[in-house]
Amino acid sequence: MNSTGQCHVMFYIRLINNNARIQSDEVDILPILPFADKNPKIDPNAYVSEQATIVGDVEIDSGASIWPGAVIRGDQAAVRIGANTCVQDSVVIHAHSEENPTIIGSLSTIGSASVIHGVYIGDSTNVGEGCVIFDGATLGEGIRLAPGSIVPANVVIPPRSLNSGVPASQIRELSREEVEKQSERAETISQVFRKLKRWQISP
Repeated sequence: MNSTGQCHVMFYIRLINNNARIQSDEVDILPILPFADKNPKIDPNAYVSEQATIVGDVEIDSGASIWPGAVIRGDQAAVRIGANTCVQDSVVIHAHSEENPTIIGSLSTIGSASVIHGVYIGDSTNVGEGCVIFDGATLGEGIRLAPGSIVPANVVIPPRSLNSGVPASQIRELSREEVEKQSERAETISQVFRKLKRWQISP
């Protein structure tokens, strides 16, 4: 603490070979934290902002990107993030029970400020900004969820459909081409983060 009463954080936690290790230094916080006997597992080709928080039983696959302010907590149940999926700014992902882990497939986009608790989200899905998805919900492959939508607990949304509203309801089916564009968008974001080496957790 300095003379003005401000406290400076002097440590960060870095994941090395799937083990959390504390190092003393004047750097930004990189909160990748164990919980009980569970350590986050982050693929070397995944990218995590230094301003994101990853806790406990969380696995992040190759090419996935976790943006500033995102919080992913595997303290009560498992969280899995698929390959080339992007979790944007200020997203909260959690799971309340082992019966409802959070599983997010590959090539998906989770829009900024969304909240996801104990759900299954299929591949090539686009969750718009500010959505809330409650425990036990299932979003099939190729879903598009409009910004601000709310999906109640235990609701099943069929694959390849556009959904919107509070609560979310199906507007129409999506074409194969529309689903492919969602996958391409996620892949493009992944390629950008491959170039941003400063976002990657240092070995």
